[in-house]
Amino acid sequence: MEKIISLDDYERKDTFLMFHNRDNPFLFLTVKLDITNIVNYCKGNKPHYATISYIICKTVNEVDNFKYRFVDGKIVYYDNINISYTQKTNNDIGFFQTEYIDDYNKYIKEYKRREKEYFDGINNIDGGHDQIWVSCAPWMDFTSLIVPYDKNITIPQFIWGKFFKEKKRVYTHLMIMAHHGFVDGQHIGDFVSRLENNIKGFNVEGDE
Repeated sequence: MEKIISLDDYERKDTFLMFHNRDNPFLFLTVKLDITNIVNYCKGNKPHYATISYIICKTVNEVDNFKYRFVDGKIVYYDNINISYTQKTNNDIGFFQTEYIDDYNKYIKEYKRREKEYFDGINNIDGGHDQIWVSCAPWMDFTSLIVPYDKNITIPQFIWGKFFKEKKRVYTHLMIMAHHGFVDGQHIGDFVSRLENNIKGFNVEGDE
């Protein structure tokens, strides 16, 4: 479900315009995450890619500022945010989309179904703005990353890198990109704090 807000009625109108009128209106921030709990859980043959994305999207849905988009000159707020994945195929990349489902096991089933559709040549990208874009770069660790962007597409992006160990803990670096007209440092700080708690507390009841 979406709520359309005219730009004149948006409470952050001046802030939005100040940043949106710049060549680059986005914030880029890379943070270090302790993902030990996720890595240990996924040893039971659960996909890291889908699991980390699930927790990121769950957290996005907890922070309202990440749920605003600028579409056709209007501010749009989405009640529920879904996920668009980058998928590597040979020497190229493509994309497939999944609906966010709070129930983890149901979500993984949906993820696998959508992934299979993609490899079967079925395009399931609807082009909506009610999503986040996720990807990973498992070949390298990075501490800073800026991705290509279109200032008129205000969908947040999340990319994480290679896993690495420190003192028996497993970490990765996560790049967060969000439009500064919607998201300030405080909101990113809230998001990261919630994400860390969601990773640390991740526990699936009735696992299949």
